[in-house]
Amino acid sequence: MQNPEFSVFFKNLPADSMWILDIDSTLVLTHKRNEAILHHFAREFQSQYPQFCNKLAQTECLALEYGYGKALERAGIASDKTPCEALAVYWRKNFFSGDFLHHDIVHGKAVEFVQSLQKKNSPFMYLTGRPRPLMQEGTLRVLREFGFPVSEERLFLKPRTEDKDELFKSEQVNAWKKQYRNIVFFDNEPKVLNQIAKDHPEIPLIFMDTCHSPNVTAPSKSLTVREFDDFLKLV
Repeated sequence: MQNPEFSVFFKNLPADSMWILDIDSTLVLTHKRNEAILHHFAREFQSQYPQFCNKLAQTECLALEYGYGKALERAGIASDKTPCEALAVYWRKNFFSGDFLHHDIVHGKAVEFVQSLQKKNSPFMYLTGRPRPLMQEGTLRVLREFGFPVSEERLFLKPRTEDKDELFKSEQVNAWKKQYRNIVFFDNEPKVLNQIAKDHPEIPLIFMDTCHSPNVTAPSKSLTVREFDDFLKLV
């Protein structure tokens, strides 16, 4: 049965709306990227932290979990300070690179959803907090391999690693508002959605409720979804 909120949302959405699409934990799920990085660390640092790495090599990161902290807790190694600190540095270096992106998993029918936008000539752009200098090439390659319609012109990554995702995205939205009369914004991070709601209150928001940074709540006006199935019926 169709969720009535979807019908109302799309009824009020102008047909020429430009869709802004986040990538991580929205179009793709990243838990297997996290898991692969942990297992690589376990092999690389086996001689330095043998007991820690033996347990780390058996960890599993689950879908809809934020980061890899829960995996360490299940393995009973989350309090091992020195190797955990080394792992944190290793994880950040590799998560924000192109080397492990092929471990990501397409989120349900995300490819079909974006393809449907393309078939109906609905404008769309990918807007991600991935840093451009480290991840543009890998992002283009893997999105194409997954079947997403993507090009350099459609893909916007933040120019510097240190830039805050929410500010970068809000500034880019402001630039697009000069070109597109109607915009709909799609993201999994409540802090990003809250920034967009603050700076661009007229823009409809879709909250992809997969996983996100802790202790933040999405704006009450956003449409909350977890799967793309309902969108395919309406887009």
